Amino acid sequence: MIAIILAGGKSNRLGEEIEKALIRIGGERLIDLVVESVRESNFLEIFLVAITKNTPKTGIHCKRMNYKTIETPGEGYHKDLQYLLRRYPEFLSVACDIPFIRKEHINAIIDAYLSHKPRISVTGAVPLDIVPKNVTPSYVFEHEGKEFVSCGINVVTSSENSIPFVFNEPLLAINVNTCDDLNVARKNLI
Repeated sequence: MIAIILAGGKSNRLGEEIEKALIRIGGERLIDLVVESVRESNFLEIFLVAITKNTPKTGIHCKRMNYKTIETPGEGYHKDLQYLLRRYPEFLSVACDIPFIRKEHINAIIDAYLSHKPRISVTGAVPLDIVPKNVTPSYVFEHEGKEFVSCGINVVTSSENSIPFVFNEPLLAINVNTCDDLNVARKNLI
């Protein structure tokens, strides 16, 4: 399986002058934190960084770091995923803005995908009730009567069905989308 790190968003909600993937937390760029965890995981053959016309500096950084890139249309998260699915029938998608992702999370979600028959998409999720109060969830959904926050790591397939894989780790729900999220991430990154 391959991993595709999504780093092509406009970062509108953040209001920073810098592209989101290049923001530093704990001395490291967000993209580099995510790449490190992806590289350390067990199941992945290769990884690509998906960039767009919105993220030219991220593209330059990726070339400097020898990260392979793929350019997507940059017309939104779902359209970019559909574009990638036409090229790759299954892949692990990881948002570039989840600083608390670790190899164990990646291994666990891929293992859950591989053990499920038939193979369907798997959405990484954190129970809403454990998310830090000063974090703005990116996407909240309901499953079997409980509310979850999508945490930016998914096994993506063309299946119309999806199951959540629940992580009971509050910090994994932090996608750096707002200044508050960035402040929480900076305070908690060890």
